[in-house]
Amino acid sequence: MVNKRCSKNFPKRFQNETSIDSEGFPVYKRRDNGEYVVKSDINLDNRSVVPYNKTLLKTFQAHINVEWCNQDGSIKYLFKYINKGLDRATISLVQNTNSDNQDPNLDEIKAFYDCRYVSACEATWRIFAFDVPYRLPSVMRLAFHLPGEHQVIYGADDDIEDVLNKTTNASSMFTGWFECNKKYESTSHLTYSEFPTNFV
Repeated sequence: MVNKRCSKNFPKRFQNETSIDSEGFPVYKRRDNGEYVVKSDINLDNRSVVPYNKTLLKTFQAHINVEWCNQDGSIKYLFKYINKGLDRATISLVQNTNSDNQDPNLDEIKAFYDCRYVSACEATWRIFAFDVPYRLPSVMRLAFHLPGEHQVIYGADDDIEDVLNKTTNASSMFTGWFECNKKYESTSHLTYSEFPTNFV
């Protein structure tokens, strides 16, 4: 509850049929059949029902909300949490001899030491020897551009001179393909789309 209102916008409104709102989210069918249950002296009807799946609730014996995913943004949101990356932790055990709880020899660099923790999902992935950079279908977008007009990515606060002088910004995969064809005769038979199968 936020300011005495549900942050998830419950109770929802009655709806004759399931539809999609302007942002691509589902608005579920909620019948106005007059039935309700009383909990803590509050009448709760179909407007207060959270989407659920009986089979999942019985199987896992847990509180599981189920939402219909109908847009790219929702899928990206879900997979962002599934594939969020490695869990990391920073920990330091120090015997404290000072009574004022302050360490005079505090090493800030050491304090920022990045410890690695292999999470359960990553451990399982590696135990079964799945490909770590796994994608299906494995599609790579190949850039085409005119000389000197390739894409350069930089931050808003970056100095433009530093950006232009970076060696990584001086070339692209497309120009690298041309350079490789000049250097190695064995690559001259590879088309641009075949190039990533032999070179990175």
